[in-house]
Amino acid sequence: MFFLIKDKLHNPFIVVTLALLISVSGYLISDYFVHWIKFWLGFYLAIGLPIIIALPIAIILHQNFKKINSHKKELERLDSINKKLFLLISHDVRSPLASLIGTIDLVTNNDIDNNEAKLYFKELSNKIKNVNLFLDGLLDWSRRQTQNKPLNFVSFETLQVIKPMWELLEHEANKKNIIITFKNLSNKIYADIESYTFVFRNILQNAIKFTEESGTIHIETNEIEGMIHTTISDSGVGIHAREVDEILKGENWYTTKGTSEESGTGFGLRTCLYYLKKNNGDLLIESELKKGTKITIVLPKN
Repeated sequence: MFFLIKDKLHNPFIVVTLALLISVSGYLISDYFVHWIKFWLGFYLAIGLPIIIALPIAIILHQNFKKINSHKKELERLDSINKKLFLLISHDVRSPLASLIGTIDLVTNNDIDNNEAKLYFKELSNKIKNVNLFLDGLLDWSRRQTQNKPLNFVSFETLQVIKPMWELLEHEANKKNIIITFKNLSNKIYADIESYTFVFRNILQNAIKFTEESGTIHIETNEIEGMIHTTISDSGVGIHAREVDEILKGENWYTTKGTSEESGTGFGLRTCLYYLKKNNGDLLIESELKKGTKITIVLPKN
């Protein structure tokens, strides 16, 4: 009932018009039976009183409905962010933690000698640092989303992001015996570093996901016409041209299983497009079925 009334009373002019019509109609009907002596005086009062009384009430109602709509939209936005955050935690955090657990199990089960254990602990320390870095970025992302914080544009080297993200996902590549090569990672980008980290991590994770056993992934950066291109090329299963268009439109949550039946949410790519747009960047995809995929993150140098 409330929403039905709300739909009718959202506009103060409609409320005043309805009140005016009711008042004048009521007065004319009563005059038909009673024949008021001062007809025009009553007629003017029938017109004036609804405007004087109804207009302030209608304006107050209008402002209240605007506040309700604003609060509703904000709650919907926060609910959407909450769902995305849970998707990120369940999807992106699980694999690094599984890698850490596997390393700890090797040590605690005495499957390796003391010298090997020292090496594993050193590797474990680096992995924990990278997971902590990732979680910091994730928390920063969630704070920005919930508090509407602006992006923080800075100049940074691509290697500053690529190295820790590669170390974070190295375990996933090793499980599939994927060889990853690098070239020219010292280019500087002017963008929000957390956005670039998010986009790069998702693209690399997808490259690992869709590359078959003993495949290859190549990462390099180049400067083209004042823009820095971060390219991740893989020898994976490739993407159909129709699906490339669907991904780049960013309208739907596109996802499919990886070569080892890895699951996905479709959230990553869609959010990558959103962040690149906010950073004055772009996403380029070149792919052919069974011949691999090349995805390029394009962001300004200055």
